[in-house]
Amino acid sequence: MIYNRTSNGCLFKCDSCQSIHMEFNNMNINFSTKDKYYQFAEYLHDINIEAAVKQNAHSPYQRKIVIPIGGGGCNFMLHPGELEDLKRLCLLQLDTNILNMSKLEIDFSLN
Repeated sequence: MIYNRTSNGCLFKCDSCQSIHMEFNNMNINFSTKDKYYQFAEYLHDINIEAAVKQNAHSPYQRKIVIPIGGGGCNFMLHPGELEDLKRLCLLQLDTNILNMSKLEIDFSLN
């Protein structure tokens, strides 16, 4: 089931393993439970973009927003626009009634 999709990613639940998977650009994160997903999504939505950019303004990295993944040995490095898109992808409420855009079928006539 697809929960959400943006131009840079997809958030879905796998029918076979029941895990929630998030693809964003060239990264993938797998959440074994909804609780783990919600913890990540809430963390993302709490990030103040301006404060994060200011905090890392003198960092040698081009992308100034750092999001630790796992034990901290791996990080997402994002521009402000990328974080905004990631926040749009990561819903704070997973609802089984969300419209699956990939399966949207509309019957219409051009007449």
